[in-house]
Amino acid sequence: MECESETRAGARWGADAFVRAQLRRALEQRRLLVVYQPIVRLGDEVVVGHEALARMRTAAGTVLDAAAFIDAAAAVGHEPCIDADVTAQIMSRACLGAGAGAHGKLFMNCSPAFLADPSRIDGLLRQHREWTAAVSPASVREVPWVVEITERNLDADPRRLAAGLSRLAECGFQFALDDFGSNHSAIPYLLNLPLHYLKFDLGLVAAAAIDPRARRTLGHLQNLAADLGLTTVAEGVEDLSTVHCLRDLGIDLGQGYWWAQPGPGFAPKQR
Repeated sequence: MECESETRAGARWGADAFVRAQLRRALEQRRLLVVYQPIVRLGDEVVVGHEALARMRTAAGTVLDAAAFIDAAAAVGHEPCIDADVTAQIMSRACLGAGAGAHGKLFMNCSPAFLADPSRIDGLLRQHREWTAAVSPASVREVPWVVEITERNLDADPRRLAAGLSRLAECGFQFALDDFGSNHSAIPYLLNLPLHYLKFDLGLVAAAAIDPRARRTLGHLQNLAADLGLTTVAEGVEDLSTVHCLRDLGIDLGQGYWWAQPGPGFAPKQR
């Protein structure tokens, strides 16, 4: 999930029914793009990974962020197709020379519907084998893939979802629960999915820096994650006061405009 300020420009466009009519054509014409935003360790601000974010270029040439079209895509059943296109781009990019050792962990957003489809899992594993064959073992310490499962759309068949995740886990994939602390309750998924990361919702993160109640809530969620052995990521970090708040609460990683806007490469903006 990305910073709220990044999504404002395309939000009204995403509400228009025109989006639905254009999604299939955008897929056919390969107008989906991927940009990357660094994820940093809050203790020392060292980059440890990147989240890969989907973009769509309209027929007129305007580039829209995912918030402008992903809900419409989910409503008409196109979200798994978008996931397939975007993950293929991410994993192919990681096969390229410098990318193998430069990006750290690569967080990829995948819908539960995509992950519950055995044929989609076959595709991910095929691309993983291609990556394994392409990179030098000396340049990579561990498998980079982290699959982000979005909290707002956890409606797939639980058994098929678990089966898909199990197959990926056997090959070294890790998993993150996205948007935790938003308006939806994901506690059952927190307990039942084989998670490694918990990503806190940007709204809760922003509120914690200015609202004592939100700060206490985020602190309790951080303690819960620590008890479960999960690495925590705060999304939507846009100012230094938020960074200080997150450090005080013991949150592990951060992501947001404070460090860098999403861009086409892995090189982050350093402070």
